[in-house]
Amino acid sequence: MPPEQDLPLESLEKRLYGSQPQEQVSVPAYTPQQPKTPYGWQAPPPSLPPKKQMPWMVKFLIAAGAFLVIAGLVAAFMIFRGSRAISNNNVQITVPPVTGVASGDTVSLVITIHNGNPVALTDASFNADFPSGTRKADTDESYPQYNDVLGPVPAGADVTRTVQVKLFGQAGQTLTIPMKVQYHVTGSNALYQSQNQYAVTISSSPVSVQVQSIAQSPSGQAFTMTVIVRSNASASVDNLALTASYPSGFTVQSSNPSSSGTNFFDLGSLGPGEQKTLQIRGTLVGQNGDQRVFRFDAGSKNPDGTNTLGNTFAEGSASISITHPFLNVSLALNSSPDEPLIATPGDQVNALINWQNTLTSTLSNASMKVTLSGNALAAGSINGGTGFYRSTDSSVIFDSTTNQSLASLAAGQTGVGSFAFGVKSATALAGVQNPTVTLTVSVSGYQSTQGAAAQALSSTLTRTVKVGTVVAVSSSLTHAGGTGTVPPAAGAETTYTVTLTAKNTVNSVGAAKETFTLPSYVRFTGQADAGVTYNPDTHTVTWAAGDLASGSTATAHFQIGFTPSTSQSGTTPVLVNAQTFTGFDRFTQQQVTAQAPALTGELPGSVGSGTVH
Repeated sequence: MPPEQDLPLESLEKRLYGSQPQEQVSVPAYTPQQPKTPYGWQAPPPSLPPKKQMPWMVKFLIAAGAFLVIAGLVAAFMIFRGSRAISNNNVQITVPPVTGVASGDTVSLVITIHNGNPVALTDASFNADFPSGTRKADTDESYPQYNDVLGPVPAGADVTRTVQVKLFGQAGQTLTIPMKVQYHVTGSNALYQSQNQYAVTISSSPVSVQVQSIAQSPSGQAFTMTVIVRSNASASVDNLALTASYPSGFTVQSSNPSSSGTNFFDLGSLGPGEQKTLQIRGTLVGQNGDQRVFRFDAGSKNPDGTNTLGNTFAEGSASISITHPFLNVSLALNSSPDEPLIATPGDQVNALINWQNTLTSTLSNASMKVTLSGNALAAGSINGGTGFYRSTDSSVIFDSTTNQSLASLAAGQTGVGSFAFGVKSATALAGVQNPTVTLTVSVSGYQSTQGAAAQALSSTLTRTVKVGTVVAVSSSLTHAGGTGTVPPAAGAETTYTVTLTAKNTVNSVGAAKETFTLPSYVRFTGQADAGVTYNPDTHTVTWAAGDLASGSTATAHFQIGFTPSTSQSGTTPVLVNAQTFTGFDRFTQQQVTAQAPALTGELPGSVGSGTVH
């Protein structure tokens, strides 16, 4: 065990008080590098005050400010850099909107290509894909695509192209024309492309399709459907055709004109305002309550020669519900089963009602009540005929009191009744909108079956009469302001002013015009009102009266010159041949025609004024 070492104090004490001779104790000098070993308690150093913390709101504001400064610098850099960059977005294709585009009309598309890039475009080309059926305006050829080489387009420059096309479609249809520009830029082999789409809405169709049909048909009973295709265009519509989509259960018995493959009708050409009528007769078989829809599309024939449409211009449809009436009732008006019947102001309409018991059992107490209503029904004009007229509700009743057989109608038994009514006059219809007469047939009876109580049965049938307008046309001849003598003298010209008048009555008329010819010895001087034109090759004068409002009157004037021959001495030659007026009744969708007689040089109130001397 090692000897214990004395502590420094004990060692010092021994040296001071011990018996051994004392040794000289050397005390090393103090050096500042050797720290004193503290003995005992020392006072702590004074504490420093705590460091003040920055508020968090100030930190947030400083950070936000720094972010905004950095963002601004980045945005400025991007804007400056972007303004010098090549981008497809800087090449813009614009076309001013075109409104009121009728199907088949010529449309001028003004196409502008703007180069917003800082460098020129090289090898630039433009392409537009037109909708199916588009044609060239000048040659009427098919025009599926337009291509053009633009070449170099300087920075900031515009290139404009005008393309004239004929667009076809249905009224309300929006046609889309994709357009694109392809180009290079100097120093780059990359192919750039900018695209845009131009949309145009068809305002009207060159033709309209109207379908006239019954609303209900007993299963298996034959009926006739009428389809009217009319031209709304200002020029001839060529290569026109109609396709029919028949519902299941329908069988065609006949059609006029005949069709190709039962559902394709070649209509040829339609002149302005001209219409063609098709009649399709057949039977519809189905369950009671079934609804069947017939659809007809009119358009241009497919150029590939197939029995299909290349473009569809208009469509029409009719819905027929299949019924199985216990008492089959039909109502013919003026011997016509067509729906609606088109009458004229002041007409007398004769009605014939037929009935047949379709049950396999007897029908007792059968009755039919025909109620008449409408703004065109002439007051006090209803004649009950073989039925009973009840004035309290303007109805004609057929029952056992008017026809004894209706008390007990055997299975398959038929009967007939008649009545009549009148249509208001044109004067009474002045200001009346859409004049109509409605006939509602209510049918009732009781079915008797062995061992069971009689069962009440009922059904209804509706027929409509539409009143068409009447246009009265006239013409007159005057010498006021004219030259030459009256009566005319052989070898000398006398000029006259011709006045044409068209007076409309009930419904508005569209595409109104009047045509006639002048004799070869009469000269059209060229002095005429707007709308009056002359064809010297055919000697035909045409007055395009346009639209005639209900109750309106239109007039037109033009001048003719008559130089009689000696061979006409002592005669009163015709100077204006008979005039023919045509128009389109917008309410009844029917053609309106009228005639005015020929004119001679005989002036009103001056006997012999037209006789050549």
